[in-house]
Amino acid sequence: MSKEIIIAGKCTPEERLLSYAYEAGLPAVELYTTTDMLNDTDRIAAICAIFPLRYAIHAPNTGCDPKKLTEFTEAIGAEVVVTHDIYWEDEWMEIISLFKNIKARLCIENTYSIHEPAKFMRRYGLGRCLDLEHLQMECAGIFEEEFVRFIKQAEHIHLTGYSSGTDLWHSHVHHSPAQGRYFLDLIHQAGYSGFVVSEARSSYQTLEEFLALNDFFKQWERSAGENMGGGGQ
Repeated sequence: MSKEIIIAGKCTPEERLLSYAYEAGLPAVELYTTTDMLNDTDRIAAICAIFPLRYAIHAPNTGCDPKKLTEFTEAIGAEVVVTHDIYWEDEWMEIISLFKNIKARLCIENTYSIHEPAKFMRRYGLGRCLDLEHLQMECAGIFEEEFVRFIKQAEHIHLTGYSSGTDLWHSHVHHSPAQGRYFLDLIHQAGYSGFVVSEARSSYQTLEEFLALNDFFKQWERSAGENMGGGGQ
């Protein structure tokens, strides 16, 4: 089984929560950030350095401080930075300029429409962060096999336990086991390589939940490897 799909948790950059992710065996975390947090990046970077985790960052959903965002990205060696479509043209230009010599991949997330990131991908060369919960809400959960063409474009993925008609928004992937395996199969089918972030809300960011997430993913990974004849890892 390929190790290219990397399961990740999501949480605020607090030592307690990062310790849960690390103790649970998760290899990576996407950090939720705010503008206030970016004013305290030295302390937060020191916390992140305690744990040998791979990091992605979700840029703040309000405000704009590209310089502090780039400094934080470099300080923790983040591999991906996800943004929403909240900036003005001059702010985007500043962001692109500051990130041009940074290794982290800038990605734009679909919020209301799957086509929302396309103009940023075309104009600025940003990658696609594919949020599969948002896409299901937009499409009412139908024809998920059609999502493969968007998964093929993705450089970063958000996935949850949500399925159309449920109230499981921002729950962990393992809260809908059949749905989770189905989407992971589609992601694998698409040849995706990168983080798959289980984007669960704060009440699900516990040691028990992170343990269950990692166990679920490892079981899927083994079964996918066996189905391919590779016997897993």
